[in-house]
Amino acid sequence: MLTQSPAHSVRRYMLCVAWAAGVFSGAAHAEAPSAAFNQEGYRLPPFKAPVTAPLPGVTTLDDHAFQALLESPPVILVDVYALPWHNGLFLQDSAHLTIPGSIWLPNVGAASLEEEWHDYFKTTLDAQRERAEAAPLVFFCRADCWLSWNAARRAEAMGYEELYWYPKGVDGWQASGHSLAAVCPQLPAHAERATCEP
Repeated sequence: MLTQSPAHSVRRYMLCVAWAAGVFSGAAHAEAPSAAFNQEGYRLPPFKAPVTAPLPGVTTLDDHAFQALLESPPVILVDVYALPWHNGLFLQDSAHLTIPGSIWLPNVGAASLEEEWHDYFKTTLDAQRERAEAAPLVFFCRADCWLSWNAARRAEAMGYEELYWYPKGVDGWQASGHSLAAVCPQLPAHAERATCEP
């Protein structure tokens, strides 16, 4: 007799919940004006605004579902909060606090990516998946942040599966009473040098 792993059961449950939420609340979520998106369908600036567009192919997580997913490791947490970049360097003047265990991939949630940033995104995701094949990829930044919506949509377009989006991000995690941890950005191949120490 075949049995399902606890992790598989949790993920299956969350997919069903997400599907049901989409069926019953889809009419309530109006599409944002098309002028707010580029030709590829990615959100243009400003990125700090309520996220109103659907995200096909990606499971949206509320606080409860996000916590349940974390209890079924491995899970790959991807913080995509932006960080200024100039002349081959990340310009970081303060610690970046995020959900513990996350990797930080700045700027991959932009409306469009130059080839070197696209390669940075893909290379890092591939490396993470090599360590934990088929592990869920969970994208987030802060609450009301289109950067994570763009990044999750981009990952789906690139053919990745088991994709999740936690729209409350760092803010939701902290509001739930959890602690944060400092993290340095993953360095792209085109970086001159690191400018962050953990």
